Amino acid sequence: MTTLVTTASLTSWELTIESVGAVVFAIAFSGWALLPFAAAVVVGVSVRRHWRGAVAVALVGDLVLLAFTVWALWSVLASDSSTAVLGLLFAPLVQVALVGVAMVVAVGVARVRSRRMSRAV
Repeated sequence: MTTLVTTASLTSWELTIESVGAVVFAIAFSGWALLPFAAAVVVGVSVRRHWRGAVAVALVGDLVLLAFTVWALWSVLASDSSTAVLGLLFAPLVQVALVGVAMVVAVGVARVRSRRMSRAV
């Protein structure tokens, strides 16, 4: 949806929904843009189920993902450059990397906490 709105705001609704191919491309690109958020949900569910001690870390990772997304969209919309829209193409790669880092840090924190708890017993 954000892709459709951003594309329409940069061009026009007529160009965005001009042909079936344009609509299919917009829907496919929307899926690409939403992929990092699906990954964040998977990470959140996995951390909650298997590494409960790191839920706060996963939430911080989600907030970082959200902040980066807002910044990236704002940068694309505020830019006067003709190639700024490429940011929409590459942003999901950075977002997935952020989600991966959040998962690694969350699992690391959970393992350190579980080791401390097992040593304390």
